[in-house]
Formats: sequence, C-alpha cells, structure tokens
Amino acid sequence: MSLTIVDMTGDGIWPEMSRLIRDELIAPFFDVEWKIHDISLPTRDKTDDKNLNDAIADLKKYKAGVKGPTITPNPAQTKEMGLNKQWGSPNGILRRAINGAVIMRTPLMASNLSTNAPAMANVTIARQAVGGIYGAPNEVIPSKGSIKMIHIDEAGKETVLADKAVEPGVAMLSTETDSSIRDFAHATFQQALDMNKSVIFASKQTILPTYDGRFVEIFEEVFKEYSAKFEEQGLELHASELIDAAVSKIPQGKTNGFILALKNYDGDVTSDQVAGEHISLGMMDSTLVSADRTLLADPPHGTAPDLDKFWHEEGKLVANPTAYIFAYAEAIRHQADLNGDSETAKKALALKAATLKTIEAGYMTGDLSNAAGVQAITGQEFVAHVKDTMKEALSKNKAA
Repeated sequence: MSLTIVDMTGDGIWPEMSRLIRDELIAPFFDVEWKIHDISLPTRDKTDDKNLNDAIADLKKYKAGVKGPTITPNPAQTKEMGLNKQWGSPNGILRRAINGAVIMRTPLMASNLSTNAPAMANVTIARQAVGGIYGAPNEVIPSKGSIKMIHIDEAGKETVLADKAVEPGVAMLSTETDSSIRDFAHATFQQALDMNKSVIFASKQTILPTYDGRFVEIFEEVFKEYSAKFEEQGLELHASELIDAAVSKIPQGKTNGFILALKNYDGDVTSDQVAGEHISLGMMDSTLVSADRTLLADPPHGTAPDLDKFWHEEGKLVANPTAYIFAYAEAIRHQADLNGDSETAKKALALKAATLKTIEAGYMTGDLSNAAGVQAITGQEFVAHVKDTMKEALSKNKAA
C-alpha cells in the first residue's frame, strides 16, 4: 500500500542527509509517495514563505510529515545573509498552523552507550506545544501600586478577577484555554496507546489549585474516552503527580516506560534535562502531534553548521543521522496506522530497531564514537550499515 508523506527539507547539510535516507533506507523497503518542500531559510526568503505554506497545506491533507533542522535567524544573521526580513521560527509557525497539541520526546538507548543517568530508560516527555508563559504579555511594573486582572465578556461586562498590590518589578499574564488543554490530553492519550505506555500528568496543583488544577480536571475528563482502551492494554493514567516529585524520579529510572505529560514551560525544560542526562540530541525521537492525529516528526538537534565544511570540502556527511532516520520511520509508522496497514507499521518499527542495532554493533558517528571507544564513521557509512542490518532483519522474518 502506497503511503503519502510530506518531507520538509531544511538548512545546512540536512537536505543531503534527507536525500540519503530517502534513497538508501526508505526506497528499498517502503512504497512512499513524497511531497517534498524546501523550507530552508534562503528559500523562505525568496518565496515569501510560500514553500512553507505549501508544506503546511500538504501536512494538513496527509497528516504525516518529516521536518529537517532549520535556521531561525537572529538580527545579525538576517543582515549577514541579506534577507528581506527577520523570519520567525518555522517550528512555531507549524505548531500554530496544525494546532499542534503535544511534542513527544524519547531518548534512544543503545546497550553499548553509557549515559549520565544509567537507570533512566524509555521515558517519554510529552510537552504541551502551546500556552503558558510562551507569548504571554510580560511588562515592567514602573512603581508601587496595584495590578488588576479584568475579564470583559462579549457583551462588554467587566469582572475583576484579581486585584494585587505590587512594588516596582515585572508582571506576566499566563493563560490557558480549555480547548488547548483538551487537545493536549487527546493527543497525549492517542500517542500513549500507539506507544503502549501509561501516562503521568505532573503539575504543581498544590500551589496553583485553579490554574494547574484545570489541567488535572480536563485530563481526567478526557481520559474517560480512552479508559477502556487503556485497560485493554494494561495502561493507566496518574493525573495528580507533583512535578518536583515526578521529575526527580526520571534519573532514578522510576518513570521508565511512562509518558510524563507536562505543561509547556515545564516540558521544555524537562525534555532538555532528559537530553542532558542522555548522551546526545542526535539520539532523541521527537514528534509534534495534533488532536486530529496530524503528526510531524523531526530530529530535535540543530543544523550543526560546523559540520558543513566536511560535506563541501570532502563530500562527507559526518553528522549523526539516527534521530533523522527515526523521524522518517515514525512518519511512515503513523501514516501506516492511519491507513490500517499493520505490516508497514511493523516494518517502520523494524527500521528503528535496525538503526539501534547498528549502533550496538559498534558503528557510530563522531558524536558517539568517543564515548564508546570505537572509530568514527561518516553518516553515509552509518546509513549503509543500517541498510544491511534492515535487509538481514527482514530476511530472517521472511524465513521464520
């Protein structure tokens, strides 16, 4: 069964890595029709973001996509590159466009790689993709006085929600909508069933009983729609965990096999904590998921411009392609699941397994090789070894 996948190629060496993965790891094993869109910064500038908007339209239509690492320019880069304007983050634009509800991040573990938290394994951080302090109005308090929080309804009626005496300093208004919390819960539970993992929602509801309590209330309400399926798979929801306790359990291995769902800021910080306790951002699985089951997979690392010279001068891709391979495999698995194609979904999981098995066989790029005490290979060589491992795995399955 042919699958349609949207591929958004980014900046630096990553379009070359994308082409390598599609040609060498996807084409031999999967029947995929690609909708390829160049969303690199120069192309965004040249087309006034038409390419990015076209990619978004395709992603909304086909509900499965891959995005490569991209550059979000600062003022200096905008001037240096001669851009027409300072372009915003494509990640933020994509999240808003598809109503992205949750960002799922899971460290990828190999038995021969040590980590900074040896007990930690197979924990997924589900970060709320919108809301909270991101984009919240934040202003200077110029003098001693008071701040009022006033709600004005559609009829113009005013209700004072809070009236707080203040000293000079700063203030911020953080808001959440019931609909975005509900989407966060739906997307998290859908992914939990796909990943066969129980869910912990952790917050500080003891300190913020109204704000964080709303998350707990809505998570428990939405869970009623999923409870039967969770029970069938032997899964559970723990919606009242305190975030400080939950996060402290991660390096102890007490959240292994769980999805830890967190508010936007909490999830942002904690996913980086998990990455730091792990070995490399090149070894992290990352997906953006909407409540309507649109999924965009992407490697969470940056463009690594220091590696560009090896490609341009020597034709070598020395970056670690593991997270990118996982992104392609996850987009394929997701689209196959949407199509009810269980065999292709299993094959996509086999590609993930073959990638990790290749690392466990001692074939690693430079970011991993030093830690394991083995000789580094290029990204092209790594992809070739994954291809061989995948062929061997499929041959054994066929023989069995």
